[in-house]
Amino acid sequence: MQYDVPVKTVAHPILKGLNAPQQQAVETVEGPVLILAGAGSGKTRALTHRIAHLMGQGVAPWQILAVTFTNRAATEMKERIRSLLHITEGIDLVEVGMGSGRMPTMGTFHSICARILRRDIEHLGRDRRFVIYDSSDQETLMKKVLKAMNIDEKELKPRAALGYIGRFKSEAMSPKEAAVQATTARMQHVIRAYERYQAALREANALDFDDLILETVRLFHEVPDVLARYQNTWKYLHVDEYQDTNHAQYLFISLLAEKHRNLCVIGDPDQSIYAFRGADIRNILEFTHEYPNALRIKLEQNYRSTQPILTAANAIIAANPNRPEKEMWTERKDGPQVVVHEVRDERREAEEVVKQADLMRASGTPLKDQAILYRTNAQSRLFEEACLRAGIPYRIVGGVKFYARKEVKDVLAYLYAILNPHDTLSLLRILNVPARKIGTTTLEHLQVFSVREKLPLWETLQNADDVPGLQESVRARILTFVSLLEKYRALSHQQPVSALTVSLLEDIGMEKWLRDDTEEGETRWENVQELLSVMHKYDALDAQTSLTSFLEEVALISEVDSLTGNKDDALTLMTLHLCKGLEFEHVMVAGCEEGIFPHSSSMFDKEQLEEERRLMYVGMTRAKTQLRIFFAQSRMLWGSVQANAPSRFLDDLPDAVTERRSDDVLSAFAWATTRAQKNLGAALDEPIVHTEERAHASIGDIEFNQDIVFEEKPTDEGAFQEGVRIMHPSFGTGTVVSRRGDVVDIRFDNGSKKSFALSIAPLKLL
Repeated sequence: MQYDVPVKTVAHPILKGLNAPQQQAVETVEGPVLILAGAGSGKTRALTHRIAHLMGQGVAPWQILAVTFTNRAATEMKERIRSLLHITEGIDLVEVGMGSGRMPTMGTFHSICARILRRDIEHLGRDRRFVIYDSSDQETLMKKVLKAMNIDEKELKPRAALGYIGRFKSEAMSPKEAAVQATTARMQHVIRAYERYQAALREANALDFDDLILETVRLFHEVPDVLARYQNTWKYLHVDEYQDTNHAQYLFISLLAEKHRNLCVIGDPDQSIYAFRGADIRNILEFTHEYPNALRIKLEQNYRSTQPILTAANAIIAANPNRPEKEMWTERKDGPQVVVHEVRDERREAEEVVKQADLMRASGTPLKDQAILYRTNAQSRLFEEACLRAGIPYRIVGGVKFYARKEVKDVLAYLYAILNPHDTLSLLRILNVPARKIGTTTLEHLQVFSVREKLPLWETLQNADDVPGLQESVRARILTFVSLLEKYRALSHQQPVSALTVSLLEDIGMEKWLRDDTEEGETRWENVQELLSVMHKYDALDAQTSLTSFLEEVALISEVDSLTGNKDDALTLMTLHLCKGLEFEHVMVAGCEEGIFPHSSSMFDKEQLEEERRLMYVGMTRAKTQLRIFFAQSRMLWGSVQANAPSRFLDDLPDAVTERRSDDVLSAFAWATTRAQKNLGAALDEPIVHTEERAHASIGDIEFNQDIVFEEKPTDEGAFQEGVRIMHPSFGTGTVVSRRGDVVDIRFDNGSKKSFALSIAPLKLL
């Protein structure tokens, strides 16, 4: 096949504009190649130019396979190749071996495996007209499986079972192979559910997403002739984002590459952040062990960020052991320093972040070129509220806005029903939340009775004994629900909204219901805890006013939420896991404190901690020009005040590219001098003297920051010193036992000890 451009001349568009390592990656087409492509190093460019070069050299398009992790990436690569080779017409993807389309086969692991199975799954005794179950279908099927096994959802929830099964499948483990892990009664249930789930899928002639890859691997193992056909078809293999592949995907690629060994993988071990999805970083780290003759190419020139940002990011990731060494650099040598800003608390953090975004907009950087990144979804709430107060349009990527999340709406519905039991919508929402075995048939009986007797739903529920068609057990469950609401209606006149809700959540078993041993379940419970943080603002009010004021605020925020302004220019809010592959002029990473980032779940696991560090690296390298990192002296998060140390990652930031700011002049000074002493080491014999003269002098590479924000605090906050007696509306009287900046530790007369941020806690001096 001939293309419109000549091959391999100096001005050839396929090679033009490539740096030396990129050109080497493009021109090395035979044998295994490992391309270590750092953040912003033009890896997509190298990959697409390599494929175009192969085609320009006369390799038939159908002999080239490129595997990506998103359909968007595959589409982008196709368009670039079309442009490079001036392909303007012709079919894109053809059935393997059925023709010679003008474009190579490109797509995700799942889409490519689905096409293989559509043609060849009959070799495994399966029907090629199989259906593919999405996550909702999987959950429905698992519910049926667990019901047939007489396993109560309290013992094992469908999502949790599917989570275990997904991990087994990512490791290419059958139920029989996974059975060795069944060392507990719970895991034995999981393995039996796995067996029955697979049998049910087969009976329905269905595959789930993981099966698409597993069944293809099984096909290749059990039918060598089929494997040989695909090996002879796809002689040149390319895999993007290789650090994110799991074991099953590794097996698929390894089998295809076994014959010709023309395998080019591209990725960055420093950006491997999806272990929780089954990604195995060993696939890329051990590539050269499997292919000893592999050419290893490092793409270290960055085309996105300034050198100060790269220097800071390089220093962060360098602390991870056993990683291939690479040092990102750029021709953009100049740029602002990385700002590390210590704030008083989480509210001040949100205000400052939004303020900085607005200042950047005023100086010419649109909001759409700016992003706020955070470790957990629950952190988004304060940034959303700060945006709304400041009139800043925003969008949340990959998530639902905080007050629209199901678990948040469920808790709010309980409170609305407690305040007003005639709120039928709220009653309908919570009647079976958590599950009380009150289904649609029961609702139909209730509705018929309600219409006939002209009663609102609340009164119908109160008269459940009179509703015909209901079993005694169902009547009992409805009346228990009614008693629950009546109990909390009475308590709402005695307790502030936070204490009321804590008690309610415990009564209904909400934590156990939400935390179902999955990542999603943990996130849902964190969101409920964050909702409690909002409620604490109303602890100082009388009980009834506390509830109504809180619900009023939520209603107003939800109302304004739909009016976020011009969507074409909105500030982006997202978790760090979702930001990979994106870039912004201005990036703000929030919540950089121990226990938040790195996350508390990683504290005692070396591998998880290394992944948290990679996550920080990914977040930092999204920034083109301006990078700000925030941490708080204390924050109310997930329902309690925490005063955590600054993230350990901040200790690795080089002084030469870092500007430190603080809301607290003493904290900023102490931090600067401590770091200077550490850096000077043995060369500094005399102790650092904390004097005003020293504060304004240059210490090493650190200068005292002149831009510290001074905020006037309430005059009585200074009175909260050790030994002072105080009153808290929920916990009663107590004594201040210590103070750290804005945070006081109080021992209450009932024996409990708690920490509070003075700026937000409803404390009164006695």
